[in-house]
Amino acid sequence: MAGVAQRIFKPDQLFQAMGFAEDPFKITPDIDYLYAGSRHPEIISQLQFAAYGGSLSILTGEVGLGKTLICRKLLHDFAARDDIRTAYLLNPPQNFSSLLAAVIQDLTGARVRARTPHYTRFVDLLYQVLCAEAEQGRQVLIMVDEAHRLDAEVLEGIRLLTNLETGKQKLVSIMLVGQPELEETLKKRELRQFNQRIGVRCRLHNLTREQTAEYVQHRLAPNPSDTPPVLFNAWALWWLYYYSGGIPRRINLISSRALIAAFAEFSSRVNAGHIRRSAREIDGDGS
Repeated sequence: MAGVAQRIFKPDQLFQAMGFAEDPFKITPDIDYLYAGSRHPEIISQLQFAAYGGSLSILTGEVGLGKTLICRKLLHDFAARDDIRTAYLLNPPQNFSSLLAAVIQDLTGARVRARTPHYTRFVDLLYQVLCAEAEQGRQVLIMVDEAHRLDAEVLEGIRLLTNLETGKQKLVSIMLVGQPELEETLKKRELRQFNQRIGVRCRLHNLTREQTAEYVQHRLAPNPSDTPPVLFNAWALWWLYYYSGGIPRRINLISSRALIAAFAEFSSRVNAGHIRRSAREIDGDGS
């Protein structure tokens, strides 16, 4: 009607109108939505063990499987403890000296300039920091995300850090997180010593059809005793797995849009049609 302003819902308001506090399928790595039915909790336990043991560990997985969520969970848990310090590099520098400078800054807050490609000075500085932490009874973990972007020369430099130790303990644990290309890089002959140092190897896999259904239920109602305000029928879950391939990020994108489609039809159930249309829209096929 002319002269009457149409009400515009913000995203949070839409989901609140459905009965949710927020979008249950938001794609940010929120540890409150960690799904215990996947291998995530098992992998987290393995990586925690490696972090305290002075080990070199790697975590790999395709895009959208939850690597960053695991990193956030580990950082959250370690921040609550006083026996471990972490340096987290989200987009690691492609130069080893710059990488060391970033680690030192993260651990100490002191900014050091990597003006030279010779990294000996930075290794000495880092060793002093690590010794100081060890004297306080703290293990240090260097976590490098997007590690598949690193070349062999930088990875070899990282291997050298595993030699930093006292007569009683390893001073640093190192965790590399990246896409499967990281595994291919580590197969190179010049990195065979690096490969021999890896104590823990973890790889994320796509969710199964059953896990996808459980994952959706967990997202809709994190507390198992709660009844979600909106349900996905059996065919919706079947098509969701088909279109998502069991990749959590795609599950979230499709499901969020499907919830909005159901809301627009005043439906308390997401059906197969909502899923199919949402998947086509996300993939750029509006037909």
